[in-house]
Amino acid sequence: MEHAAGIQLSQKWSTMSLSQQIRCIDSIYRKLKEVVDIEFPDYGSMYFAHTLLEAASKRSLDQEFCIGPHCGSRGDLASYCDGLVDVAVSRIPPVNVAPQNLRRYHGSVPMHLHLLEFGRTVLNSMSKDHRIQSAATPTLFHPDLHKRNIFVSDDDPTVITSIIDWQSASIEPAFWYADEVPDFAITSPHPSFENQLKPNSKQCAKAFEICTQFHLPKLASPRAMDEALFRPFRYCYRTWKDGAVAFRHDLDKTSERWQELGLVGSCPYPAPTSEEMATHQKEYKYFEATHDLKNYLTGFLNTASDGWVPLEEWETVKLANRELFEIMLETVQSIENPEDDELVKDE
Repeated sequence: MEHAAGIQLSQKWSTMSLSQQIRCIDSIYRKLKEVVDIEFPDYGSMYFAHTLLEAASKRSLDQEFCIGPHCGSRGDLASYCDGLVDVAVSRIPPVNVAPQNLRRYHGSVPMHLHLLEFGRTVLNSMSKDHRIQSAATPTLFHPDLHKRNIFVSDDDPTVITSIIDWQSASIEPAFWYADEVPDFAITSPHPSFENQLKPNSKQCAKAFEICTQFHLPKLASPRAMDEALFRPFRYCYRTWKDGAVAFRHDLDKTSERWQELGLVGSCPYPAPTSEEMATHQKEYKYFEATHDLKNYLTGFLNTASDGWVPLEEWETVKLANRELFEIMLETVQSIENPEDDELVKDE
């Protein structure tokens, strides 16, 4: 393994001019174009050609590489959909060992299994749509394209020297990567001025969109399509992490818009009763509140969504996190009506 040449983009970004940032974004996507333009016959992960794999799960590319299984055999789009649901089922613990202190919107083990069986049928039905098939071209892309994984020249930060952290990269449908927005292209609120964005963030977001359209048309095409066509695919495999309410919401919305989306026949997932919908809407509010809080904390503490913090900022962020926690705790304890603060205390 070679040492990554250059310096992390996360260390240079704040000192770069807008012109440099835009040229850097263009350089990133010019380099990634070389990867995205490669044509693959199947979905899966890349292996060296000599890797010992079962013949049925191995597809040769050339003398150096082959495509092998990624969380199970995923050849065509139909088996890929089954693979997503199978992954979700594999992450659900047995009933007798499931944690008891789950969030109220998380859902029981039987509920998850019930939703996923409907999800399997819905995905298989949707995958037959020609628009989804055209947006499902097997594509290799970086799974975590953020500033910390991009290295640039210390002398000229518009020159990309290395992109690291490819170990979990895999060949997925193009739409799988299409909704990802790297941290250098997010329009972030200004930390000091209300109703204002961070300097250059709007222009960088625009540059990202233009570079994606020009350099990566495979990803630009599904980005331009209705997101509702892809949401059930993107989130079904992680129901145990997100909670049943999130995937149920996607299924409800898919069922509701089935005809509007131009999908054939009727949705295999039945529309909920008024009582079921009332319960779902209440639980979904808890889910949204939890994630809004997480996103707020991520922005306030200037961390990655997975909690990653640069080593040199660790002590500062840890102190800010503790101070923020104390403020939130004091706020919760000062609320007199227990029903009003129930959501905050629980979630």
